[in-house]
Amino acid sequence: MDSAGLARLVEAVGDYRQDSLTIIRHGRIVADAYYAPYVAGISHDLRSVTKSVVSTLTAIEIQRGLLDSVDHPILDLFAGKIVSNIDDNKRAMTVQSLLDMTSGIAWLEKAYTPDETIMQMYRSPDHTAFVLNQPMSDAPGSKFYYNGGNPYVLSALINQKTGQSAFDFAKKELFEPLGITSARWGNVDAQGVTDGEAGLYLSPHDMARIGYLYLHDGQWDGKQVIPTSWIDKVKEGKVAATFGFHYANLWWSLPEKGAYMARGRHSQLILVLPKLDVVATMTGVLRDDEYYSATRLINDISGAVKSDSALPPDPIASALLATAVRQAATEKPSAVPGVPELAKEISGKTFQLEDNELHVKTFSLNFFDSDSSWVITTSTDKPDRPTDRFTGMMGLDGIYRKSPPAPYGINAAKGRWLGAHTFLLERRILGHGETQSWTLAFDGRNVTVGFENTDGAKALLHGVMQD
Repeated sequence: MDSAGLARLVEAVGDYRQDSLTIIRHGRIVADAYYAPYVAGISHDLRSVTKSVVSTLTAIEIQRGLLDSVDHPILDLFAGKIVSNIDDNKRAMTVQSLLDMTSGIAWLEKAYTPDETIMQMYRSPDHTAFVLNQPMSDAPGSKFYYNGGNPYVLSALINQKTGQSAFDFAKKELFEPLGITSARWGNVDAQGVTDGEAGLYLSPHDMARIGYLYLHDGQWDGKQVIPTSWIDKVKEGKVAATFGFHYANLWWSLPEKGAYMARGRHSQLILVLPKLDVVATMTGVLRDDEYYSATRLINDISGAVKSDSALPPDPIASALLATAVRQAATEKPSAVPGVPELAKEISGKTFQLEDNELHVKTFSLNFFDSDSSWVITTSTDKPDRPTDRFTGMMGLDGIYRKSPPAPYGINAAKGRWLGAHTFLLERRILGHGETQSWTLAFDGRNVTVGFENTDGAKALLHGVMQD
């Protein structure tokens, strides 16, 4: 591959403020970039890439004979559950129609607003039953509609067939054989079902192991982990999906480009290019309209491929790539305006907030020449632990300041004044698929806090300074 072309790609992806980019060809890592403040080795929130892993676990069920056929009707597999709204369409719903997002279940899932079906599912006492009880809008197999309930039911099916949660099954049958050690998948409902539509965390290199399994037709170290026919169906992508993509077995594809991929919100990606013998992974935290597109990434990687054998040494191009990777890991400071006198007045003061949807009770900022910090407390509604306390350092020089690891992850935060009375705190938990912004507008002893994250959640909080 052309190292200069890879250097340009690393730089271009960095302009979109991604977290990581890894490219592997012929089994060798040819580019491995981590964009500050994210660093190598941290498990990353994969969002809907989780669905493609649930697909892989379903394929293992087929390979091991735990599931007889993807054409098996779903209602037969959940005969122990009382299901409502049964009609001919629901009776015809199969494992394959769930895998292809053509289940025909009436469903609303676009912006994750509270009234959408996906959010109602999460509020229900039995998520699997909730999905199965939904009315049907279409005949199975007739229409593509992206539906997080489909892989949730497939995760519940793993419980049915193996007596284990999807995570426990994955640890033994997928992660351990592939040498994956970074997995976290903590979302388990009251019935012991692992969330099949999101919630899995893997490091970029472990993401690549999943892609490598598919690149090699389901084999790992000479063992057939999943059927080759499973991957053939993914490559073919018979189901026409959205924005020119195709779909099958919970994987996206662009057959005309010889590419298939696992995709998650905010640019989580495992990309497989079989003809070029390439696997690539990308992670990010960006808004849905800011990501580095999969199509562009395919074109840029393909353009850097020059030969099936090694190219002559090119020290200049190699130096360009090494520099691009090094610069990716070096954070570029954002502009920092002056500090108003108000900073001294509010430093160390605690602001008590009115009841709010975020359950935030207090907020305080501590301004020092170095190692400035923030503190948030939240209510938990738990008698034994009524509040939680979150704190971390924040950079006031335009650079994220990372805090020591906490049970919930590694905080990275920076802050700047937007005017004489308004302060902006930008907070990340490294590896989580979102960035938070807290805009604090001070008016005497009062504060108005505007919260927003890259998932689109917004809230307006009000509080007053404590004596």
